[in-house]
Parts: sequence; structure tokens; C-alpha cells
Amino acid sequence: MKRTHPFLFTALLLLTLGNSLSGCHKKDPEPTTTGGNNGDEEVINTPATAIPDELVGTWFADSNTGPLTANWEAGTFQGEQGFKEFRTMVFTKDGKNAVEYTSEVFNGSDEVQQRLYKVTGTLEYQAGNPSSLTFHAQSGVMRVFSNKYTGFKEAPIQRKDMLTYASILRGPEATTFTSSINYLTAKRVDGANLISVKYRKVGGGSVPTNPGGLYTKPPTTGTYVQVGNLYYPTVSIGSQEWMSVNYAGNGGIKDDSKPHYGAFLKFVDLAAIPVPAGWRIPTRRDYEQLLASQGLALDQWGSTNGEDLDSKRRLGRLMATTGWLKQDGYATNSSGFTAVPANLRVTNGSPNGEGTNCLLWTSEKDASDNPLAFQIIQLPSDTYAAIRAYPVGYNPPHLPVRLVRDK
Repeated sequence: MKRTHPFLFTALLLLTLGNSLSGCHKKDPEPTTTGGNNGDEEVINTPATAIPDELVGTWFADSNTGPLTANWEAGTFQGEQGFKEFRTMVFTKDGKNAVEYTSEVFNGSDEVQQRLYKVTGTLEYQAGNPSSLTFHAQSGVMRVFSNKYTGFKEAPIQRKDMLTYASILRGPEATTFTSSINYLTAKRVDGANLISVKYRKVGGGSVPTNPGGLYTKPPTTGTYVQVGNLYYPTVSIGSQEWMSVNYAGNGGIKDDSKPHYGAFLKFVDLAAIPVPAGWRIPTRRDYEQLLASQGLALDQWGSTNGEDLDSKRRLGRLMATTGWLKQDGYATNSSGFTAVPANLRVTNGSPNGEGTNCLLWTSEKDASDNPLAFQIIQLPSDTYAAIRAYPVGYNPPHLPVRLVRDK
């Protein structure tokens, strides 16, 4: 099904702007500039509300080379034909004077038109499950670049066309890292369809799909598994072969200051992992078998004995030798599993637990349909393993994940 361009008034624009742009075909004019309002028309009165702090800023489509704000300021163009989204959104805290930029390309018989739109309006945020963020258009400007002339021609978008504009995000979530790139994910309403979208925030670090460049080549020694375009070292433990590092492929939240933490994923994102034949996302039973290989078992409360000295030492065989806050000497990693205390990530807040919690998704849910995760928890006195539920709620947890197979 063909997706509808966000500017439903495109066909009308070609008619209403025809007179303004017709001179472009007769000579090479200098670009013209007009204001964003439509002559003497009043700005459309639209609702404005405050929006969550994590959504404030300038966001552009993750697949773009940069924000369209830069193209607008420089008088250049970015876009292409097809379904790829070219959109930049400027979200303000009070919801007023927000801006959306989009672009599209049209091929005629002997002319290629590149159209860049700037629409100013307000934001309306509604909390809920899911939440929604609606951009209401008030006024707009359209720039047209053509192979028939140099520069661009510019004209206001008519008020009646602003009234038909709709831009709605369902369930917007944004990260709030200070030392790495931040992303906004949501479902964009496109007619009767919901399309998954991802935007990158202007400002803040590089754009690592695999921060640190880890696993881009097979290791020179030992075993490995290729997942997507990355090569992960593996280790044999008992009758199983495990990835000895966290999955770091596309998607999720990444911390470019700690690339070995891998990708933090929502449970629903696990289905997108290109799991190789013979491998799987671990089940609860897989992790019970991993513990059994070290002489450990879950008790009636679903955890190992965190007070028992021998149990803590056996659990330490699965734990990375660095990264854990408590340096008691038990974390020897003699198994090679290399459990790192990456904890979890959420898009709204900074949860405590890094340095003391290793959390890894299983592929299963409990009787209440809550996703299950394997834990290694290091407390001031106890260190134990368990399998616990992580309810999704309004701010779903993002956890790392490993893969396993039977030997």
C-alpha cells in the first residue's frame, strides 16, 4: 500500500502556487523570499500544551544525512522519490512555535521538482497508554527547486491547506543520555495505518549502530556466531554454546561510552533479531541449565542462595572480572560467560543498578504475560541469580540479550 505524504494538500499546492512559480520556466530568476503567513490571513488558532522534557528539541529521521533545518538555512535540498521519510521536527517545551520540515521529489516530462516544506504550528500532548503528540499546523512556506532554474522559488501555503494537515505520533519515547546520541521512537499515524518511525536528536555524540566498532570481523581465535553483519565470540558451557557478549546489532538503545553493554532492547524488539539457524533467544530452562553447569539451582523463591559463600563463588564463575562495583574477588569468569552489570535502560529516567545488576532477556513470559529476564544481582552482602518478570507498563524496560544453542 502506498503511504500518504504528510502534506495532503500537495495537489492543491500545484494549483494555488501555479502563478507564483510559472515564471521559473521562462528564465533563471533569483530566489524570492516571503513570510510564513498567507498574506493578511490570521494565523489559525490551534491548541498548545506543554510536552515532556525528553521530547523537547530538534529531531530528524534516523536514515537522513542530517536535519532539514540545516538545508532550510543553507537554501539547499535533501530528499528523494519513494517512501523514505524526510522529516525534521522542532518540538518546544510550551508547545508553541513548533515547526515541521518535510520534502518530496516529483519528476515531470522534462523537469525534476524538489519541494521543501516548512510548517509552523503548535503541539498537543495527551498522556495515556499509548500517549500521543499531535502537531497542529498554523502557517507554512514551500520552496521549489527545479532543474529549469537556479536557486529556488518560495511561496506561502494557503490557509485552507493548513486546515487539512495532520501529524500525529502515538506512544512517543525518547532517550535522555548526556554522553551519547538520543533517539525518539513512535508510531506515526498515516491514515488508517500506524508506521514505526525513529528520529535522532540534533546535538550529542556520534551515531553508532555498533558503538566502538565491536564484532565487525570474526575473532582471530575461538568460536563465534554471525548475527546479521556482526561476529560475536561464543563459549561452550556444559552442553550449550552461548554468546559470550551481549547482542549489539541494529535497534534499541546503545551507550557509546560502554559499547560492550550491547543493545538495550524492549521485549517486543526481540522478534527483529536475525537469529541464525540452530540458535535461539534463551528460555528460562536455558538459564537454569547455565546455572546447573556451575552447580547452582533456583530455590522455591526462584533464586540462588545469595548468602551462601560457596553459592556466591560458583555464581562468580559467570561474572565478568571487571565492571562490578563490589570487588570481593568472587567474580572470576572462569566459565567464560562474561556477565556484565549493564542493568537496564528506559526512555524516561535513569534507573539505578549499573555496576550491580546483570539483566538478560529470556524469550518467555510469566502467567500474567509479563516478560521474563535472567538476573545476577550483587548486593552489599548477597550475590544471587534469579529469573524475574519485567512488566512493560508506560515506560517499558530495555534490556540486553544473548543467544544460545545446543551443542
